[in-house]
Amino acid sequence: MYTIYNKRALTRNERFIKALVYGGLATLGMTLAYGIVASITPFEFSIVYVLFGYGIGYVIRTKGRGVQPRFSILGAVLATLCFLVGDLLSMYGMVLLLHPLILIQALFMNIPSYLSANISSLLGLAFRAYGVYAAYISSRIV
Repeated sequence: MYTIYNKRALTRNERFIKALVYGGLATLGMTLAYGIVASITPFEFSIVYVLFGYGIGYVIRTKGRGVQPRFSILGAVLATLCFLVGDLLSMYGMVLLLHPLILIQALFMNIPSYLSANISSLLGLAFRAYGVYAAYISSRIV
């Protein structure tokens, strides 16, 4: 009987670490891009959240090639971080990256703006939620 070994195959943990690294880099790039563009323009691009969610999920799926639910959870967490920090960068500018304590304060000061009851904020929140869901469903091979 012949036994064939694939020496170059990655284990589940190695694939997850690879997905974490590449997904983190993609999240960082998308966060900075959105923060810079949104701080320059006076418009809010809510559809971008859905595209970023699918983009983060795509990077995790293609680089990690995982089938476990932890890949989906990773995609949802990274998308949430991307949206929160991107919103803060668009409001307060790049000074947040230089002073991490201001970032934490700004995060807690920004939470009431997500929970206001006007139609614009509710639609923005719905697009963000769908972006997180898009990252969740597209992060693993099913």
